[in-house]
This record gives sequence, structure tokens and C-alpha cells, in this order.
Amino acid sequence: MGSGSGWTLYWQIPRDQCDNYNQCGSYALCSTDTSNIPDCNCLTSFVPKSEKDWELRDTSAGCIRQVGLNCTSDGFITISNAKLPDTTNVTVDTTIGLEECRNRCLMNCSCTGYANSDILNGGSGCVIWVGDLADLRQFSSGGQDFYYRVAGSEVPVTSSTSTKKKNKAAKIATIVVLGLLILASVVYLIRRKLRKNHANVSYLQRQRQISFDSVRPLAPARDKGLEEGSSTDHGHDLSLPLFHSSVIAAATNNFALANKLGEGGFGTVFKGELEGGEIVAVKRLAKFSTQGTDEFKNEVILIAKLQHVNLVRLLGCCIEGEERMLVYEFMENKSLDTFIFNKEKSSQLNWHKRFEIIKGIARGVLYLHEDSRLRVIHRDLKASNVLLDENMNPKISDFGVARIFGGDEKKSYTNRVVGTYGYMSPEYAMDGVFSVKSDVFSFGVLVLEVISGKKNRGIFSVEPLLNLLSYSWTLWKDGKALELLDSSISTNPNHNLQIIRCIQVGLLCVQDRPEDRPHMSEAILMLNSPNANIPQPKQPGYFSDRVVSDIESSSSCTVFDTTVTIVEPR
Repeated sequence: MGSGSGWTLYWQIPRDQCDNYNQCGSYALCSTDTSNIPDCNCLTSFVPKSEKDWELRDTSAGCIRQVGLNCTSDGFITISNAKLPDTTNVTVDTTIGLEECRNRCLMNCSCTGYANSDILNGGSGCVIWVGDLADLRQFSSGGQDFYYRVAGSEVPVTSSTSTKKKNKAAKIATIVVLGLLILASVVYLIRRKLRKNHANVSYLQRQRQISFDSVRPLAPARDKGLEEGSSTDHGHDLSLPLFHSSVIAAATNNFALANKLGEGGFGTVFKGELEGGEIVAVKRLAKFSTQGTDEFKNEVILIAKLQHVNLVRLLGCCIEGEERMLVYEFMENKSLDTFIFNKEKSSQLNWHKRFEIIKGIARGVLYLHEDSRLRVIHRDLKASNVLLDENMNPKISDFGVARIFGGDEKKSYTNRVVGTYGYMSPEYAMDGVFSVKSDVFSFGVLVLEVISGKKNRGIFSVEPLLNLLSYSWTLWKDGKALELLDSSISTNPNHNLQIIRCIQVGLLCVQDRPEDRPHMSEAILMLNSPNANIPQPKQPGYFSDRVVSDIESSSSCTVFDTTVTIVEPR
């Protein structure tokens, strides 16, 4: 610098110790005074997880609830001037307001908090948190309101609350009076219904089958694909066993928490046992699920028409009032992600079994793209949507957002992007363009995840920081591809060429340009042919030598896969 020159400070980080990630632990607020010393306090209704550690100013363990949630009478406490918690595991909907956002959170027993996604112009949009609330901070001014979930007994009583209780009592009294006036009508309707059921014995028998004559799947332009089935289908007519909600409730012990297998953006999955002793899996959509009625019926139609050893088998469904449930064959080993991303369970999958899983997934996707009478694009292929039976055979599931293509259709456009970040192809996530090559990209990500045991959206402790695709590509260019292999797998030199071939196929599938990616038939040929002439992969999509994230390394974080829906004008 010349004489008289100097540095001008534009921005610095961290400004204080509260800028450190999760300084005070989960469910705790970090704030600072003029001395920049962090002040950690548990949220209202929470206490330190370890009083002894907090006395020693070690707050890393965070706080725990004083009163547990019961999912039926919970409420919310507001934090003003807040920095929102870690957004690793959130669901975003920019089309709804704060009140509907609150209702969705209440209906989802796993929801722990919510806030506006946009604070401009009075606030709009919805962000819902699932899991622990980490990295919370409160400013002296600025920030935004954040609402976290507590037991109903822990919600502070205000004058407005007292008034509401009085109004509620008045409403109840009014309802009782009105109820007496309409009691005769109710009795009449019940008796009429009983007479109708008694007179028409075959009515109940017909209710065991469900017709989707009036159903239009997600893509109106794709209805033609359904009509091209066998003549016995009569277009959209499709008969499936219809389960009564009481039967499913009995099978799952009234949806007991002990029977819960998992939870996703569309609802909860329970284990159940039918009267005959058959073990099933029940997917129950949440009342405010992001999967609507169209997506639900779309999934029923597709799975009922698609039959393959590597696709999950649908046994029946329930559409009753607001209930939407699917009954599947039970998968003993749950989903693929519970093994490959779990340090304890990953060792159960040796290389031979992982290779068989990769090939099984490939066969399932090939069937969807080319071998079934419907050409289907899955659009949400990921580890949590691949189930494993008792023999660890993979079965692709969750067809709620799938699309049907016509025989000569190559690609399509949408302004409603659905899927999971980290698995969506670049052209689909950015431009809404999807094709069979979109699923090929997702398959490539899956291949690299199965080989490495790492999630694509994680960050690896190397310099520069890399995501899985960038990390795999860097190792491949440097001739160190075998270093990608999961450390829990016992190495066998006889498998090295096969492992390298799988990594090469995975990288070919995640190339940036869709035309550079192979079709699934080509990918399977390369996987099964040791002597096949496989082309060299090009740089993958989303290649980055540094990714933006709230976390520091893969060893200190957990990345959740949540299916998201984004609606954008085009």
C-alpha cells in the first residue's frame, strides 16, 4: 500500500462468543452484554440437563423439559428479538401465514417450534422445526419472533387467555342448548342409516373395494399413461382392498408410540398386526401433511399398477373422513439410511451386501423407467425411501410425488419442485426440468452414499470443506478413489476393482449435464460387466470446494433428509 493508505473494516465474524455455533447447547438462549461475555439461560419451562456442569459454566449439554409434551394440549411460548435456531431439520412453506403454521406444528407431534420464513411486510411464510432447538440467540433489538412448543400447563396465563376460557364456557352452554333441539334429528338420521345398511347387504361388500374413477394424478398431462394399461383397467378404475380405520387402529394398538417406525414430511409410519397375524406397515398422513389428497391417490394408483421385486408392495388403503392411510408389506430392517449412516449398524453391511443393494435399487429404477407399462419418474429417490426386507433386499417406496411419462415424452417442466435437497438434480432444483435423468442423478448420489456411509449434505473434515459429490470427485481425480470406502467395511483386495467401478458409475450418474448421464440400463450394464469400457466421468453437479453450512464437520453433526415442496412462478 502507498503512503496514507489503510484497511477499511466492512464486516467481521464472530462479533462475540454468541456467534459460536450452539454456544449454550440445545433449548438455551445465548445473549451478551457490553463485555461480550456470553450469558446462557434455559428457555422458560426448561432446566439445565446437568446443574453441576452449568455451575462450572459448561453449558454444552443444554437444557431439558420440566414437563413432557403430550401432543394434545400443548402450547407455545414466544421469544422476541430472536435469531432462529439451526435450520438443519426444518420444513418450509412460503404460501401460508403464521396462524396456519401454528396449526400445522400442533398437528405434528414431532414439531418443536415455528416462525415466519419472511419477516418483511408484517411477516409471511412458515418454517417448522422438528427435533432439538439448537443455536438459539436473543438480541437486545432486531431479530424476529420465534415460537417454541411446551406443555399446555407451562404456557403463561394472560388476561386474554382468561377471557377466552369464559367465552369458551358460554359457547359450550349454547352448544348444549342447541344440541337438545337437534337431538331428534340426529336420532332420525342414525335410524335411517341403520335401515339402509340392513336393507342393502351387499353395500358393505362393495366398500371393501375402492375405485379411483374420478382421481386425477399429480400431472394432468400424464393421465394418458394410466389409460394405456390393459383393457381390464377401464382407464382409472382400480380396485384395492379398503381397510376400515378401526381395523388399522386395532392393528397398530391405536397408533401406539411403541409401534412407531419412523416419521417424514408426509406423516408417520407404524407397525401393525392384522387379525390373521400378518405384520404390516401403515403410513398415516398427518392432517396438515404436505402430501395432499391428489398425491395420496397418485401413490395408490402407481404402486397398485407397478409390481417388481425391488418395489414395495401395497396391500390396501384407507380413505375415511380426514384419514388417509396406506398399508404396505412390512420391511423387517426398515430403511437403508438406518444402516449406512449409523456407525453401529453400518458394519452389518459388508461390501458384497452393499453391492447387491446398489444393483437392486438400479433394477427397481430401471423397471420404473423402461420395463413397466407405465413410464414413471420417482422424483424423490433417497436412502430413507429405500426399504430393506429380512434378507436386506432393497425395495423402493414412497411414490407420492412420482410422475407418469407418455411413451415418446423425454422431459417435462413444473413450477412445483418437490423432492429432497442433496438428491435433486441441478436442472430440476433450479429450473423445474425433470426426466429419467433426474432419477439417474438421485441414484448416483445413493451409490456414493452406500459406498462411503456418508450423507451427501454433510461436510467433511478436509481443507477445503467439501460435500460428498465434491469429495468423491476430488478423490477420483487424485487417484485415491478407494479412500471413499466406508471405514467400517473390512477391506478385501479382490473387491477393489468392483468398488472403483461402482464409484465411477456413481460419478457418471451425478454429472452436471443430464445428457452426459447414462440411462439406467447403461448403468446396470456397467455395474454388472467387469470388462465393460466405462467412460471417464466429468465434474459432478453442485461441485463446490466449500459449502455453506451451520455445521463444522461431519463428525459433529447429523443431517436430516426432508422432502420439500417449492412453488415458484414461471
